[in-house]
Amino acid sequence: MRMALIPMLVNLTLVTLGDITLAQKRQAIINAILHNNKTYDPRIPPDFENDYPTKVTVQIYVLSFDSVNEAAMEYSMSIFLRTNWTDSRLSWSDNSKLLKRLEIDTKLMPDVWMPDIYFINEKFANIHDVTVPNRLLHIYRNGSIQSSIRISMSASCDMFLQRYPHDQQICSLRIGSYSYSSENVVYEWHSTPIIMRNGLTLPRFTVKSEGVRNNCEHNFNDNNMIVGEYTCIQIDFTLTRLFGYYIAQVYIPSVLIVILSWVSFWIDIDAIPARVSLGLLTVLTMTTQSTGARSALPRVSYIKAIDVWMSMCLVFVFAALLEFAYVNVQARVEKRRRESVLHSSSSGRTLEGFDRNGDPISLETKEITMSANKRFLYLRDKLRRQRARMADKISRVAFPIVFVAFNAIYWLIYTFYVT
Repeated sequence: MRMALIPMLVNLTLVTLGDITLAQKRQAIINAILHNNKTYDPRIPPDFENDYPTKVTVQIYVLSFDSVNEAAMEYSMSIFLRTNWTDSRLSWSDNSKLLKRLEIDTKLMPDVWMPDIYFINEKFANIHDVTVPNRLLHIYRNGSIQSSIRISMSASCDMFLQRYPHDQQICSLRIGSYSYSSENVVYEWHSTPIIMRNGLTLPRFTVKSEGVRNNCEHNFNDNNMIVGEYTCIQIDFTLTRLFGYYIAQVYIPSVLIVILSWVSFWIDIDAIPARVSLGLLTVLTMTTQSTGARSALPRVSYIKAIDVWMSMCLVFVFAALLEFAYVNVQARVEKRRRESVLHSSSSGRTLEGFDRNGDPISLETKEITMSANKRFLYLRDKLRRQRARMADKISRVAFPIVFVAFNAIYWLIYTFYVT
């Protein structure tokens, strides 16, 4: 049993000695290139003394799109910002070929020159530091450096909402150098500029990365004097709005409210409290829903698709209320006149009178005239009530036809017409 354990102990000892030697070698190389290198200054770019700028390759790994805020014209996202560049001053050699790269601790990163990347259209951002700063830095033998950092940020996005909620927005992320001009540092995209996490979704959008630019250079002006030209790269995200939420929360409820306002056309014209209550209820409900649907949008000066829809739905329910006002007037005017004549007859004020020539009118003639007047008022009242009922019958057909026509025009324009 002891003889069998001897080879295992020998192998374990060799592995331990090898690890110690490798660790010592790594520490010695780091000290040599960072601390004992008299020619290395982390405050100076790698190719500052040469006639060409340092090229920094950028790649973005998108962890998540957190939100899109139309009112603030911004979007939020979490990313890994990966950069690569070459600093020949940090090249090193290893005869044993055991070390492939040097993994630098975050405490030593200030001792290495790093590009001064900033996001031009960023509003606010933070670097994750739980439980340690989420940063990575690797140095390879030829001086090639790979850096990665995790960032959560909100960036501005110029949105055009004329077609909201049928719209598609293009939001850009612009990356530039803050202090080094294009003569010293140049950024360019990696051959694979952006990687989207598998299964990346948004509640109200689909996200695609389309189009990158390596030359969105910009100038800084100070008192009409050009300070310098600075490198800038840009990537565009296409955000296509998902329509299911708005169908369920906006369009279907508003259609039902409009249809509810048509119920008054089937209610008897004498049921005034019922028709008034129904008309006012639909108007107020439509107004409240319109306000809620547009509460999350900025106060822009142009008309949006949601404004057209809500305004027309409000017009339809208000028109139904006006139709009842017309019907009520037609039904009640002659009724009041007839009641007035009947009341006058019953009080005896029409039993005495004279004709146009001043001759007294007989009682029999008065009764015949009153009877004829009553019959005329009754027929005219009946005619007006028939007009009122006919208005209801016409509205039962006209309102749905006009609303269907409006829907056809609306959906054709905002679904297929591209601005």
